[in-house]
Amino acid sequence: MMELLWLLLPVAAASGWWIARREYVRRHDAAVGNADYFKGLNYLIDDKPDQAIEVFTRMADVDRDTAEIHLALGNLFRRRGEVDRAIHIHGSLIDRTHLTAEQRRRAMLELGEDYLRAGLFDRAETLFQELVEQPDHTAVALSRLIYIFQQEKDWRQAIAYCDRLERLGGLSRRRETAHYCCELAEEASQRQDEASAQASLQEALSRDPGCARASLLQGRLAMRAGDYPAAMTALQAVEWQDRGFFPEAIAPLSQCYSALGRLDEWLVYLRAAHSQDHSGRVTDAVAEWLLKLEGEDAALRFLESELRDYPTLLGLRRLVEIKLGHGRGAEYADLRALHCISTQLLNSAARYRCVHCGFVVKTLRWCCPSCQQWNTIKPIPDLVMKSG
Repeated sequence: MMELLWLLLPVAAASGWWIARREYVRRHDAAVGNADYFKGLNYLIDDKPDQAIEVFTRMADVDRDTAEIHLALGNLFRRRGEVDRAIHIHGSLIDRTHLTAEQRRRAMLELGEDYLRAGLFDRAETLFQELVEQPDHTAVALSRLIYIFQQEKDWRQAIAYCDRLERLGGLSRRRETAHYCCELAEEASQRQDEASAQASLQEALSRDPGCARASLLQGRLAMRAGDYPAAMTALQAVEWQDRGFFPEAIAPLSQCYSALGRLDEWLVYLRAAHSQDHSGRVTDAVAEWLLKLEGEDAALRFLESELRDYPTLLGLRRLVEIKLGHGRGAEYADLRALHCISTQLLNSAARYRCVHCGFVVKTLRWCCPSCQQWNTIKPIPDLVMKSG
């Protein structure tokens, strides 16, 4: 018995030494891992993603079961534009069996974001559809699905998911859904399906009574059908819905009044609108119709008075055009140069600006290509600032 005890004593001592050594290594590795983790976080805070990626990559090599590190590493790769590496990291993380349910859902969410960045909408949609049923991720998944349907022009699905997100307690999405209805109306109009187009526009106005786009489209459809009184009613609504879009209604309104032989009423209406809006396009329209209906003297008096208080390039060009029509000769050389300069400036200038992000374009778009906001691109007033 004593001999057996003496034989086991070295084994016990070796085992104790090995256990103590393993515990020391484990604690040392944990301390090193924690130090590296905070070092990586500091790099992120200091906006040094290259150094952060190097640290997190080293940690991932040391401890491959650290899910948080893999999530952070994948996010860093996506931010840098290395979407393939982000997809690989988040995809491999989902395949691991030891993750908690919440870690797996977070990995699915990040992988969905990777697919979105890569333009793989079908794969992203599959992941977000699964996450919609998870209460902690429902709102985010719904917003991403709305974005996907918008990119795919699946407007009915986009409307349904916007309504669901709004019921969840988020912000109102009625402005966006009204524009989705307008998109459906335009598609129906292209198919010559006037009934469907009208129904979609009615739905748009029921969702957002201030949707100027819906009224502009209603006016256009009524004009196509020859119903000019109905077109006038729809187009005149734009003025109170969103005055910034009234210049878009000027040309079709003038056609309606002309078709009905009511041009005198049109000029009265236009001047009343101009009293509330001195932007260049409205000023130019008043001058144009004064010239047609009352003659050059009336148009010149209007422009000379208007430009003193509200100078615009369009108004200036119209004034120069009228004066150039009075004669020829060397004395009009300066006017011709001024007309040329103003025309070049107008042709090169952007006509619309997003009030949300400042993006400028020459043609009207209802969804800003830069910030993806709806109804934020407005006509630029073309008012020249006066000193003092």
